[in-house]
Amino acid sequence: MTGRPTPEEQAPAQRPSGRHGPEPIGVTWDERRRQPSSFGWRRRRWRVRRVLERWVVETGWWSEATRVSRSYWRVEAEGRVLELCYDRLARRWTLERILS
Repeated sequence: MTGRPTPEEQAPAQRPSGRHGPEPIGVTWDERRRQPSSFGWRRRRWRVRRVLERWVVETGWWSEATRVSRSYWRVEAEGRVLELCYDRLARRWTLERILS
């Protein structure tokens, strides 16, 4: 441990629209690689250079009112690191966070 803050500690993750939460996006899916290849956000097409991490959140399966089924993708796109989310129940993509 060096005592210096990591980049994530220096600049905490931000929501794409400030305090308003996730924003809807349109995703182009690469079926062969089973991952997003690009997405549209704010009238711009962002090419996914690489997937850094992927995880799934499954909870509340015992009750339709609390059920959550989402896939998250931390990606590098156009020199930035962002988190994309696919809500399997609503069948929609959102940009969750901008990390850098």
